[in-house]
Amino acid sequence: MLMYGRSWQRGKARVTSIVTGSAGFIGRVLTELLIDAGEKVIGIDRRQQPSRPGLTELTADLLEDDDLVRAALESADAVFHLAGCPGVRDTAPGIGSRRHRDNVLAGARVLSLVPERVPLVVASSSSVYGGARDGRASRETDQVRPVGGYAESKVGLERLCAARVERRRPTAVVRPFTVAGEGQRPDMALSIWLEAARGGRPLRVLGSLDRTRDVTDVRQAAQAMMDLAGSCGVVNVGTGRGRTLREMADAVAEALDTEVVFAVEPATTAEPSDSLADVRRLRSLIGWSPETDLTDVVRRQAGALQPATAVAP
Repeated sequence: MLMYGRSWQRGKARVTSIVTGSAGFIGRVLTELLIDAGEKVIGIDRRQQPSRPGLTELTADLLEDDDLVRAALESADAVFHLAGCPGVRDTAPGIGSRRHRDNVLAGARVLSLVPERVPLVVASSSSVYGGARDGRASRETDQVRPVGGYAESKVGLERLCAARVERRRPTAVVRPFTVAGEGQRPDMALSIWLEAARGGRPLRVLGSLDRTRDVTDVRQAAQAMMDLAGSCGVVNVGTGRGRTLREMADAVAEALDTEVVFAVEPATTAEPSDSLADVRRLRSLIGWSPETDLTDVVRRQAGALQPATAVAP
């Protein structure tokens, strides 16, 4: 992997960064970090975004021929491509075509418009590994083993990036592990568990409470992506530490000051037993790796959900 660092910023009065998917879970946090660092940000999303100083909002679909989107991507100093169709467990009708459209075709569109000299960070997923192998951490050099349509679509996106990476253009393909914190999508485990615990319902557990996940604080995941701009190649973003589902459930109980009970169900083949990131490459590139305070991140996530819960019918 070739490391460029952030030397591309030198000599620029003010950097303009593009964030696609800027209204999403990680995209919102990344946008805030970039603005706080003094950068001008253009956020591209199909959803409306909250206005804030330093942000230019473009409400658009990446696959539509929008002149403003084209001009932004062609003239940016750095691009963070986070937009896509999320949801490992989504089985809704037409989900396969939506994943291909939003994860593969939209990625191809971004790659076609962003000049190769411009630092590009592309969000893939740790799901491409199919879980940890024999309990060891997943390495970027491991052969991918996608299970399910979501993981397969992310492998398709990575393949599109491969030629640019091989030419040693500044293209970081990021594989985030389980990201948690305020704004987490409602279909993810901690969000589901917090809602269930608040309602006095059992926490639905797939497989076993002994299964593990590499839980990454969304603030640190976004910071790592920001720091990776200018690097080239595939890189994990995680902590390198597995947390059991039981530990995660305990953090939910502590955050809400309540007791929880469980409803354990069989896991599907798309649900890996364990996930764990090898973070040595990440550390070599940016000098640090995330360290998640599980209690704090779940408490923040629970606090962010409270206002919406209070007004729900």
